[in-house]
Amino acid sequence: MRVALGLRNRDVRLLLLGGTVSQLGSMLLVVAVPYQVFRVTGSTVATSLALALEAVPAILVGPWAGALIDRWHRRTVLILANLGAAAGVALMLCGTTPDRLPLLYLGLVAEQVAAAFLRPASTALLPAVAGTGPNLAAANSAFAFAVGVVRLAGPPLGTLLLSVGGFGAAVAADVASYLVPAALTVALQRIPAPRRTGTGAWQVARELRDGVRLLAGSRLLRGMLATTWAYWTANAALTALLVPFVVRRLHSPGQDVGYLVSALGVGYLVGSAASRLVVGRHPTRTVLAGAYLAVGAAFLGMFHAPNMPVAAAFTALAGVPGAIAMVATQHRIQADVDGTVLGRVSAGFATSDALAAVTGAALAPACVALVGLGGTLTVFSVVVVVTAAAVPLLLPRP
Repeated sequence: MRVALGLRNRDVRLLLLGGTVSQLGSMLLVVAVPYQVFRVTGSTVATSLALALEAVPAILVGPWAGALIDRWHRRTVLILANLGAAAGVALMLCGTTPDRLPLLYLGLVAEQVAAAFLRPASTALLPAVAGTGPNLAAANSAFAFAVGVVRLAGPPLGTLLLSVGGFGAAVAADVASYLVPAALTVALQRIPAPRRTGTGAWQVARELRDGVRLLAGSRLLRGMLATTWAYWTANAALTALLVPFVVRRLHSPGQDVGYLVSALGVGYLVGSAASRLVVGRHPTRTVLAGAYLAVGAAFLGMFHAPNMPVAAAFTALAGVPGAIAMVATQHRIQADVDGTVLGRVSAGFATSDALAAVTGAALAPACVALVGLGGTLTVFSVVVVVTAAAVPLLLPRP
């Protein structure tokens, strides 16, 4: 019922539809880009480079994007960012031979630079159209559920597009997935104007510094930033080891990792729907501590499972509290941070997530070399449990 009430707002519905379409297009390329790079080069190094390029723009551009989002009209930011992402994706079509592969990389970077604006701008815009009351929690739950559906359906659809229409069909679908939300954003009505205070690069740099000070000076934001970084670092490390886990520990073919991904998607859908029952009704630190503890326990069960069905069951169980933790974090940021600085704060968290992805992916092989695959899987699962224990210490009482 609360989700339905949150979606009665026309602007919220437009944002939800646009965000869902955009996410679907991005998920289509999760399969298509590595496939195209490997098909053209036959090199795993070139394929890994493509994956690494997806994280770099968020780290380098993300903080500055947040400062600019707080200065520019957020509807304009969303429109231009979607158009820029569409142009970047279209450029990938030129990467059809080894000597033209840099154009595919350039298009991938352009898309991710645009994405560095899209996510914080969307996060900052939602409270402006939904308010900061109960409807905000309902809207966040609906957004998370839609993302869960896309994550579950996107990779299989991408595989189908590749088999039917090739790389060009997947790229065309992703271009359309950015043009549609750009058009929907034009129809948004209740968008507050930004409060500009001066111009020039120095002013933007000063506002960026103010955003960093806000993150460092707020115990709530500082605590959530530290715990989410630890949580996502462990997640990234474990994700990087999923295929070796399936092959070496479960003695299954590497492609069977798809079963675990699908199970996680199912759990994420359940958690997204359940998040509306807890987010906004219970203290954030209680929700996050319980969610991280449940995820860590599920990871321990998953990575010590004797076979694929048991591992998939624990993976689904991990997805439920994982989704709740994501919704709770975003809701608390939107509800507590003033709209004039929300772009910078949201970009700070997005940058932290990208850093966590790079850190986890780098730590995983190093840890395997020290303690072996089984030990590494246990270590990073325990890191999530320890993160849960740190939440009450780092976050303030409500």
